[in-house]
Order: sequence, then structure tokens, then C-alpha cells
Amino acid sequence: MRKIYLAGPEVFLPDAVEFFERHKALCLRYGFEPLSPLDNNAAAFTGVELARFIFNANAEMIDRCDIVAANCNPFRGACVDDGTAWEIGYAHARGKRIYGYVASKEALPAIVQSRVATHPHASGHPIDSDGYLVNEDFGNTLNLMLEFSIEASGGKLVQGDLERCLAEMR
Repeated sequence: MRKIYLAGPEVFLPDAVEFFERHKALCLRYGFEPLSPLDNNAAAFTGVELARFIFNANAEMIDRCDIVAANCNPFRGACVDDGTAWEIGYAHARGKRIYGYVASKEALPAIVQSRVATHPHASGHPIDSDGYLVNEDFGNTLNLMLEFSIEASGGKLVQGDLERCLAEMR
């Protein structure tokens, strides 16, 4: 049975344990052995030691998996969760197959403009309140480094949820 690592910001949900149990059951139904960030036995750690333990344990799980399934929906802004983005990059560097999933495959500038205050700029591109242009209009949904990491791995960015992603993997 191929091992699949579940990447995404769901670790921050109030019911994260129950959420991952449901997603792990779904993975098993599709014939995958799931690995979740919550599978770590981190109870003995606190503070920075806990953070370091989580980092190392999650990297080790990615090393052990065959595939990463990443929730690539915007999180706390317009882009993928930082931790999930790192997990995608790490998985790519380790030669893992990566599948991402998003609710909508809108172009990235439209996603940014729907979630971040922008205004017109003389360049013809919108500019955000921090002074950065929204000009990465290549037709992709994610930051190009993430989207093409997924593509280069032999995986795919799927429109839908984890179940749709698992169906694509099968």
C-alpha cells in the first residue's frame, strides 16, 4: 500500500484530530496508507522544542511517504499556507510525487485581488498596500514555484477536495 502524507493547514482547526481521522479513513478507502502531521507523538515537548520536533517529524514522514497530497487553498491571505508550501518544496527536492488540490482554479491575480486590498498602478498592474505589484499573471493558480513543483513531480493540481485528489491518484 502506497503511503500518502497529508499536507495542509488543517492542523490549526479546533477539531484537527477528528478532521484528520476522517481524511485518513478516506485515504484508506482509496487504498493509501495515510500519514498525518498529527501522527507525531509530540506530547513530551513544549515551546521551541515542540516546534523543532514537529519540523523533524514531518520531514521524516515526507521521507517515508510515496506521495504528498497538499491542500493548496488560500490560508490566512491569498496564498498557500507557509508550512504546506515548505512541505511541497521539500517533497519535490526528495523526489516525491505531489498532488495538490484547490476549490477553484482561478488565476493567481484574481485570487490575490479577491483577498488583498489593491489599487490601480501606472504599470497597468494592481498594487497592494505593501507596495507590491500583482503581476504574476501566467495563468497558474498557485505561485509558479509551487505549481511547477507539483507538475515536475509527475503529480497534478486538482480542482476539488481531497477525495477528488485521491480519485485522480488512483
